[in-house]
Amino acid sequence: MEETIDAAQVLGHKIDDKRKKIEQEWLARVQRDIVKTPNVGITQLRDAMPDYLVALVGLLRGGTRAADAGAGASWSDVAREHGVTRVRIGFDITQLVHEFVVLRHVIWDNVGEPRPGEQEQGLLADLLDAAISAAVKAYVDARDYEARRVQAENIAFVTHELRNPLTAAMTSASHLRQHASPAQIPLIDRLDRAHRRLAELIDSVLLTQRLEAGEAAPQRVDLELGQVMETAVEAARKVAAEKGLELRVVYDPAARVSLDRRLTQSALQNLVDNAVKYTDAGRVEVSAEIVGDEVRVHVKDNCHGLSPEELQTMFEPFKRGNTEKAGTGLGLTIARRAVEAQGGSIHAESNEPSGCHFWVILPAR
Repeated sequence: MEETIDAAQVLGHKIDDKRKKIEQEWLARVQRDIVKTPNVGITQLRDAMPDYLVALVGLLRGGTRAADAGAGASWSDVAREHGVTRVRIGFDITQLVHEFVVLRHVIWDNVGEPRPGEQEQGLLADLLDAAISAAVKAYVDARDYEARRVQAENIAFVTHELRNPLTAAMTSASHLRQHASPAQIPLIDRLDRAHRRLAELIDSVLLTQRLEAGEAAPQRVDLELGQVMETAVEAARKVAAEKGLELRVVYDPAARVSLDRRLTQSALQNLVDNAVKYTDAGRVEVSAEIVGDEVRVHVKDNCHGLSPEELQTMFEPFKRGNTEKAGTGLGLTIARRAVEAQGGSIHAESNEPSGCHFWVILPAR
């Protein structure tokens, strides 16, 4: 074991002695063999390579055991920035991975004689594999985030453009109501309902995209549970009364929690409104409790139930169950994103052919 550790340390010293040369040769080969996008700056291209080499040398100098134990952690910060940079300059994953293949070849070309043995080659391969894994994960996360951000910006522009004519239409309908005959009032009521429906759809799409893009950062505040719950069930109480449903809500309104009020209310309101909408007879039960450092909210109903296939897709945007009731297919998506943005989780189960149970778990502190 001592011989292996010494060999790893020797390899680390050799790489350290040739760091500048390795970096220069790697940069030249990347420019020649990998870069497809013109006008990529040298600084952007070099990016984290000096830091990669410093980390690599540090791991090898610590010996085989130290290198094996610290491989993943040592690359994480460097790889994260490297992955983001590769997204910005237009690299694809193949180019990103090939950078590390080139680095390995350049290192072997510069370490001199005697050539490293199989153990040292395997160790270096493992270390670079750890770097590749960390860089690829950071690249994918950054690429997906950038795609969601651009999509959110585009949708925000479209919804903004929709709001202007919608506002004008709602204002016009209000003026018409002032001078309408009794026979015209039902038509204007129908027009107002359509306008409100369109406004709700615009707001839902915009909030969904902001949550998808990570732009709705949670703002936790200390408050009583009643300040969140009462607003969340307010609209559902009216609908339940109109449909003749029993809406049973149980919680301690004075319980203290630390939550994002807006996101939590949005999530719970969507769950409760859905339960009331899809339950035609019987009752809907809503309960909330503090368990340790968690808030747990349960919503149970007597709806027609959901199939296993529907349960798998119901939290995705615009995915709706087999129903003829009006809806956007965004309510559960908003609920999921609003809960996950706070570090919580949302779950669902259904005893088909009737009954659904949704529950939310949120950090309460």
